[in-house]
Amino acid sequence: MYKFIVELQHRKLLTEFLKIIFDYRVLNDYNYIFRIIMEDDRVIMDIYDNVSENRFNRYVFIFKKGKYKIKCLEYNNVYITYINVLNSVNDVVNVYRLAYLFRLDKSEMIEYAKTFLDYKFIKILIEIIK
Repeated sequence: MYKFIVELQHRKLLTEFLKIIFDYRVLNDYNYIFRIIMEDDRVIMDIYDNVSENRFNRYVFIFKKGKYKIKCLEYNNVYITYINVLNSVNDVVNVYRLAYLFRLDKSEMIEYAKTFLDYKFIKILIEIIK
C-alpha cells in the first residue's frame, strides 16, 4: 500500500486518487497537505485540507488482525480513522475498499481494483505488485 501511494504521488496522480478514495467533491493540488509514513505494521496518511468541514484527517491502516474493523476517533479537531486491513471486508465505501484491496492475494488484487479504480491507477498497481 505504501509503495503504491508513494508512486501515485510521484506521478502526480495523488489528488485524483484522494478524491476517489475519500469522496472529496472539491480538492486541488493547492488546497491540501498530504503526508504518508510507514511505521512498523501501519501505513499512516495525514490529510489537511482547506475545503472540508473536517480539515484534519488521519487514516491509520493497520496490517494485522485486531478487535475491530474500523474505529473512528476525534482528538483536538483531528479525525483519526483506524482500519484493521486484515479484518476488512468488501464494502461500498472506497476507503474501505482500498483496505480490502491490500488484504487480498496479489493474484486477486487487480480484478478487485477494477471495481473501483480507474485503469491508470490499476496500471501502477500492476507495476508495484510485480
